[in-house]
Amino acid sequence: MNRKKANFFLLLQLFVTFTALFLCLGLNLKKLGNYFRPLGYQYEDSWLVVLDFQHLPEEKKLEFSRLIQQKLQAVKEIELVTATQVIPFQQWGNEEKITYNKQTSKALGFEVDENYSTVLGIKLVEGRWFTAKDYVLNAIPVVLTEDLAERDFKQGSPIGKTILIGDRPALIVGVSEAVRENTGADLNPGFFIPLKTAATSYLFKSKNTDNFQLLEDQIRKTINSVGISEILIRQNISLTLVKKYAQKTDYIQLSITLLVFAFLLINVFLGISGVFSYNLSKRKAEVGLRVTMGASPADILQQFLLESIVLTTLGILPGLLIAIQMLIMQYLDAYYGTLSILGAALFLYLLMLSCAFYPSLKAARLNPSDALHEE
Repeated sequence: MNRKKANFFLLLQLFVTFTALFLCLGLNLKKLGNYFRPLGYQYEDSWLVVLDFQHLPEEKKLEFSRLIQQKLQAVKEIELVTATQVIPFQQWGNEEKITYNKQTSKALGFEVDENYSTVLGIKLVEGRWFTAKDYVLNAIPVVLTEDLAERDFKQGSPIGKTILIGDRPALIVGVSEAVRENTGADLNPGFFIPLKTAATSYLFKSKNTDNFQLLEDQIRKTINSVGISEILIRQNISLTLVKKYAQKTDYIQLSITLLVFAFLLINVFLGISGVFSYNLSKRKAEVGLRVTMGASPADILQQFLLESIVLTTLGILPGLLIAIQMLIMQYLDAYYGTLSILGAALFLYLLMLSCAFYPSLKAARLNPSDALHEE
């Protein structure tokens, strides 16, 4: 307390560093953890084709969309084709309002056809996938993801029950495993419903996805055989490459985070070391007096290291209060937020001890007569 003015800059550094480190860890730990979780589908043997129908009228778009799907299905290298508006790693679902037992919530809606689950290998937990026969039902056939079923139907099976999607009735025919948009994304509850509009995107399953030239040429020839110049090919690529392109954003974000972290680490280390060395150099008389009164070098070293721990605690305490408040307000996930707090605090304690050790050891070895003489 007697040296609070001298320690103010050090405490400020510790507070800013803890807050920045907590936010850095909190925003990246969860994404890092997501990389080790299953996606809920298989992309390795899938290929993506995205078309642009340009100025074709709507009725023509639907006609040619179905025709192109039939022609692609006839290609011998292609096992199965699905028309979809949902593309992993690129274009995900749209948020929809769903109602069950007068309880309203939100979930992602995925518009796909009856072949989508087979092409991507999405496994069913319960029930079945919708088929073309279900399209004549008065209610829309819908397949819930497992996390949505657990959220809204905790007391039993949702199969056979009717929900409202917006203001449209929908009959639940199945429950699939939970799916994620990409490797770094969180799980978002959702549901699959039949695609009724003209598809501009197709996914198909093939064992030749590693042979880029073969599939690319076959698909281009097949689509050009329709004979409509207004139909343009926007994308003709394997889903594995789509994943690699999508992950570039995550890699860039991680690289920037590591650079900022390294810069912060170097500056904080140099700053704390300098401040600590300067403060100890002003306390030579105190060290000399303690040694004269019988304190051993180990006692001196222990005193200064304990002081560094106390200073670190005082420095991170305001940041800790801010971090806890962010967790209470659910700005960050509770589990990863807690890990971020512990990680940031542990890192700063180790950093502070490493910065304080050499100046403290130097002070502990100080000759008391020289210290008192200089004073």
